[in-house]
Amino acid sequence: MTAVETAKTLISYDTSGPPARELPLAKWIRDYLEDIGAHAELQIVEKDRANVIGKIGEGRGPGLLLSGHIDVVLAGDPSLWRVTTPFEGVVKSGRLYGRGACDMKGPDAAILEAAKALSKERFKRQLTLSFTAGEDTGGWYVKKVIEEGRVTKRDARFGIIPEPSMMEIIRAHKGAGGIKVMVRGRAAHSSRPELGVNAINKASDLLQELRGLQKKLNETPHPLLGPTTVECTLINGGFKANIIPDQCTLTLNTRLIPGHEKPAVSRGWIKEAIQACRAKDPEFKADILGVTAGKPLDVPEDSEVVRLLTKMLKKQPTGAPYYTEAVNYTAAGIPTVICGPGSIDQAHTPDEYITLKQLELGVKTFKESIRQVCLL
Repeated sequence: MTAVETAKTLISYDTSGPPARELPLAKWIRDYLEDIGAHAELQIVEKDRANVIGKIGEGRGPGLLLSGHIDVVLAGDPSLWRVTTPFEGVVKSGRLYGRGACDMKGPDAAILEAAKALSKERFKRQLTLSFTAGEDTGGWYVKKVIEEGRVTKRDARFGIIPEPSMMEIIRAHKGAGGIKVMVRGRAAHSSRPELGVNAINKASDLLQELRGLQKKLNETPHPLLGPTTVECTLINGGFKANIIPDQCTLTLNTRLIPGHEKPAVSRGWIKEAIQACRAKDPEFKADILGVTAGKPLDVPEDSEVVRLLTKMLKKQPTGAPYYTEAVNYTAAGIPTVICGPGSIDQAHTPDEYITLKQLELGVKTFKESIRQVCLL
């Protein structure tokens, strides 16, 4: 099978969600890896959901990790798909179309093709191949790979995740987090609003303070990532049309640059905003219900994996605003960067595609990475 044929097969498995069902595809990948001589295992993480881990040259010392996720987002309205149906890979005008073509079954196929091409060589160091469930559909089961010791720094010196980056080398990306705030008011009949305190109106005051916070954050951007962002993405207030609302919940999404990854930092920003509202309005009341903060990726520019790819691709490393599994591997002692074929602009869209030229470049790059790290 070529990389295009393999990608078509991967696309044909509906692993969309939520709810996602990756197990049938995971079994197919396990069999593929075994056929090329890898030691492969399924890691069942939930009913009908599984990761796959394959190793070539097992036990010969830490080498290279190549990892991708096998779930995809929902296909959406079928009528918006014009070139093909979502789970039928079709090649047209130099592009492979289908759900996951670029995010990331095409890149997964490039990993498999590169590994197959070199699988009969004598490996001096181990090649580790990891295919995970739940990156796009909920679960984030790469954590299970690491928690259960299926992939450790004894297996790999460093890693590459081929999320679609047009083969740009992404060594840094923002951490993802969230904050939930309950703004409190006092209920009253809507005909007598002066007897109540409208929590939705009070929430708007807090949102105004958050706009000021964002302006402050914009003053200290990361050189590759820009500033941390704090955005209200959900709001829920009131419970009946003729009652002044006594509560309003704001859900904030944060994208965090290095130095802002501790939950206490995000909590501190919101505390200051609440205090500012209280200073202006004695009736203002709000509680922070919860704070989460994901660690950003920040692999040093002089790290081995960045130097390898920079020399190979003749490109300087850059950053990205989104969040990936590279953080989990890096935290486990395997410095991991993003570098994959296809454009993120095509991800999650109707008629999602990857160009055959990009797919070919991905295979070529991963083959050379394997050769330099595991064979020489």
